[in-house]
Amino acid sequence: MKFTRIFRHTPIGLGLLLGLIAPSHSASDYPAKPIQLVIGFSAGGPADAIARILSQPLSKMLGTPIVIDNRPGADGVIAATKVAQSPANGYTLLLAPATHAINATLYKTAPYDSLKDFTPIVLIGDSPNIVAVHPSVPAKTISELVAHAKTTTPELAYGSSSSITYLATEMLNMNADVKMVRIPYKGAGQALPALLSGEIQVMVSSFVTLLPHVKAGKVRALAVTSPSRLAAAPDIPTVAESGQPGYSATTWYGILAPANTPPEITERVGKAVKDILLDKSVVDQLAAQGLAIEKTITTPQAFKTYMGAEIDKWKRVIVSSGASAN
Repeated sequence: MKFTRIFRHTPIGLGLLLGLIAPSHSASDYPAKPIQLVIGFSAGGPADAIARILSQPLSKMLGTPIVIDNRPGADGVIAATKVAQSPANGYTLLLAPATHAINATLYKTAPYDSLKDFTPIVLIGDSPNIVAVHPSVPAKTISELVAHAKTTTPELAYGSSSSITYLATEMLNMNADVKMVRIPYKGAGQALPALLSGEIQVMVSSFVTLLPHVKAGKVRALAVTSPSRLAAAPDIPTVAESGQPGYSATTWYGILAPANTPPEITERVGKAVKDILLDKSVVDQLAAQGLAIEKTITTPQAFKTYMGAEIDKWKRVIVSSGASAN
């Protein structure tokens, strides 16, 4: 009786008692409550759109609500920090874009390791960017842009709206031995009007952002940044086939969990996502966002290896170009 009274009438004792009687959630009964899918970008952007396309069928597949948690800031560092510091129980997951690999070097003070502090679950796919110019630029190919950039004064200005578009352009600068000057913007919504008005002359941005304006003749597409041409725009060549062999700068998306999440949990989530990506309606919705489903990197270990290679690639660009997070 005395033992019981102590637990009833002291805060610590009450907490311990509730801990003893509260239901525990183990890997075997996962998921037993809603899952948070954390996104490092604002609602309405490409990452948010992809998360919302996946969340409803994933919720049905796993039998629990998927709660979208937008945590914008620092190209995804804020969101990644939350997930890295969350319990490794499968209830807090990260929709990680290509910036996750870039941030490993660009944000030197990030309180996590992009590889060691996460468990890769599944690589969903990737989205190409388009290199576009204002019509006043007398270049119709990447080679002509490079030649023009080397001779024009003042230097061409390019707009960047994220670390991936920033470094994709710096990679072109580095590979082609040119110097286009960066004008940073908070997002594509601010950079695009600058390109349309001629305030900047060059912009690398997403398929979804630029292609409608390319088709309307308001900007000129010179190339896509993916290794192969887009099915939606087969007449636009790749940067690699336009005099810059080996160039590739796509925006990929994958799902990560905190490090040491039990494999039975990550395997269940991974299988559910892969099954969803067999649904043509889901694939079509993702394609409308410019995302092509990844069909070759199919295991968590392969995804981890891919992320490691991406980290190394972007580290070389950041070091060589002197790029910074500011």
